Amino acid sequence: MKKITISLLTILQIFSAGSMKAQEQTDPPKEKTWTPVKHTFENSVLINNQTVEKPAKKTLDFIIQHRFGVIENVQDLGGLYAPSNIRLGLDCGVTKRLAVGIGTTKNKHYYDLQWKYIIMQQMAGGGFPLTIAYFGDLARSADPKDKFNNLEGNYKSANRISYFHELMIARKVNAALSLQLAGTYSYFNIVDSVVDQHAFIGTSFVGKYKFSPQSSIQIEFDYPLNVSGIDENYRPKPNLGIGYEVSTSGHQFQIFICTGNGILNQETRVYNFNDFTKREILIGFNITRQWSF
Repeated sequence: MKKITISLLTILQIFSAGSMKAQEQTDPPKEKTWTPVKHTFENSVLINNQTVEKPAKKTLDFIIQHRFGVIENVQDLGGLYAPSNIRLGLDCGVTKRLAVGIGTTKNKHYYDLQWKYIIMQQMAGGGFPLTIAYFGDLARSADPKDKFNNLEGNYKSANRISYFHELMIARKVNAALSLQLAGTYSYFNIVDSVVDQHAFIGTSFVGKYKFSPQSSIQIEFDYPLNVSGIDENYRPKPNLGIGYEVSTSGHQFQIFICTGNGILNQETRVYNFNDFTKREILIGFNITRQWSF
């Protein structure tokens, strides 16, 4: 009886192993699942530049962007007492990929509408290696009417409008380093006659190195491309910025030195006349606060 029991158990074990092997052969291989890379940058704005980040869905960002004046002498206390520029903005995450926002800027009394869309996302563990995003804005100046008269002295409301478009490509190289390249397009419905150019294209680079759980070093560089035909006195200058960022789950604080004081994207690209090679720099900061709802 004992021999019969052992024989039956042996037969059952053989059939069980064969069944499991057959199941392994017939089951289709599991597909790889990739998850989107998070926090390529800590904020949707890095110094003067947009990033591929946006407010999360059902999240509201309030941002204060402040630029002191150009550092000139001891009397202006490093530009702190010089005329400043300020922008206040609200941005809302509508979906996982789309965000819209509004803002107002002190210089030229701009009111702006902004939007950002994430086209592709970098995936962890394989998959697509980059994040691609598009950003755009439309701004209207509330300056006095006489600043928007054409050469014939006629005023048109459309002359107050300017536009900006940007295509950004970024990669989170590792937990510390993130890099981004972008192409930009700015358009002003009215410009000075000495400029005689409405459309401006350019390129930009931003980078972040995170050296602690909350702290990062930032760098930005904006370079105008199609400006060689403009008079030297009115030709936009490249913008260079270097900063330090502290980030928590609900706040980001950036303090930096840069050359651009326009804040609004098209202003920084078209009306920056500060030259970093001549030490024409200024101090600025950005503060962002997030709320989820």
